[in-house]
Formats: sequence, C-alpha cells, structure tokens
Amino acid sequence: MHPHLFGIVKSYGLLLAFSFLVGIWLSVRRGRARGFDRDTVMDLCFTVMISSLVGVRLFFVLTHLGDFRPWYRVFFIWEGGLTLYGGILLATAAILWSCRRRRLPFLRVADALAPQVALGIGLTRIGCFLNGCCYGRATDSALGVVFPPTCEAGAVSHGAPLHPTQLYASAAGFLVWGLLVLGDRRPFRDGVVFARFLLLYGIARALEDLLRAYEPGAVVAGVTVSQVISTALAAAGLALLVRVSRGGRRGRD
Repeated sequence: MHPHLFGIVKSYGLLLAFSFLVGIWLSVRRGRARGFDRDTVMDLCFTVMISSLVGVRLFFVLTHLGDFRPWYRVFFIWEGGLTLYGGILLATAAILWSCRRRRLPFLRVADALAPQVALGIGLTRIGCFLNGCCYGRATDSALGVVFPPTCEAGAVSHGAPLHPTQLYASAAGFLVWGLLVLGDRRPFRDGVVFARFLLLYGIARALEDLLRAYEPGAVVAGVTVSQVISTALAAAGLALLVRVSRGGRRGRD
C-alpha cells in the first residue's frame, strides 16, 4: 500500500483535506440554491470540519480507553485511531446547535450539506485503503487483496487475502452521493435529501460491516457497534422521509 505519497504526505490526510475542500465548494453552491449566502455556508462548513475531526477521534478514544497510556496519547492523532460515526454524529449535533442559534432551518441546511458527507466518505475511504486500515475479513474470492506486512492489514493477515472493505465503502459513498444529487429536484422539500442520506448510508454501512474485520471486543452477539448505529440511522432516515413526504412543499425545522 501507499500510506505516504511523494514520500512525506500521508495519503489519508491528503484525501481528507481534499474532501473538505471539494465539500466546501459544493456546499456553497448547494447552499445558494436553497437561499443561504456564501458566508453562512462557509461558517457552517467550518463547524462541520472542526466538530467532525473532534468526533472521529473522541468516539475512538471513548471505545478504546485502555489503549491510551499515558493519557496524553489521546492527542497523538497521527498515530491513527479514528471512527467515522463519531464525526458524523458530532457534526450533526453541532450543525443542529448552530442552526438553532442562528435561527436557520436545520433540515434545509442538512439537505445542502448531506451529499458532501457521502462524497467525503467515498474519497477518504480510498485513503484508508492506501493506509491499510479499516480492512475486511479473509476471503478466497477474486476480490481479495493481499496487503504488505508494513501496514496494519498485512501485519494482521500474514499474507492472506482480505476483503477490501475500504473500497467497498468508497464505492458506496460515491453511489450514495450520486443518488442524492440526481434525486434532488426543485421545488425542494426540506429534509428529503438528509433523510435519504441517513437511510442509504445506514444500510450501506450495515452491509459493509458484514465483511469488515474488527477486534474481538468490538463484536457482541455477532453485532458491531457500527451496525447498531447504522440501523438506528437508517430507521431515523426512513421515519424522517415518511414525515416530510406527508408534508407540503417545504418541510419545517
């Protein structure tokens, strides 16, 4: 794999930064279509960026407290240890708080931003593949990938081919993004895009986890924490989609 590009740049970090840049650009365009000015959207994007970065690390730390000795290693983010759902959940909470404070319609804002989250997942999971993390279970199928021993996946698998779940997740992210954008038609109905994101990505992530490898403590009765969260998000998305579909042209905050 290629955890470093050009010898010095971390591949995951580069793709993460690129996803933020593309996401901000697209968010400004989508925000304007929904009546938000550029400065407002930029402020909201900054809120998403900071809260998601804190969330991905915080969620991992809270579920791996025993791994951080001494305690200040929780700040050594370059050593790895990020959980995607932590970023999504904290960013959603931060945007909800920001919308309440600014008196902005949350669902309309969420509709403007949600597709870029899916696109960001598609991009950053490529970084996971290059880094050799977030790998899948062993497989004899033609899709199996043998990771080099210099990365986590290779060190754990000892040369056995693994499901490239990073690429499955990347493809799912791009697919969800495409479906959200193609299905976003005027006149807008607030909440539809956000609800579809929750539903589609929740289903995609739950299916991904069927093939993904986890440490023994992360699986209880054959179910992972991510699958529980995925199911909850999909259910919330379905409920929201039903609610807004029964409403008028514009949803309410």
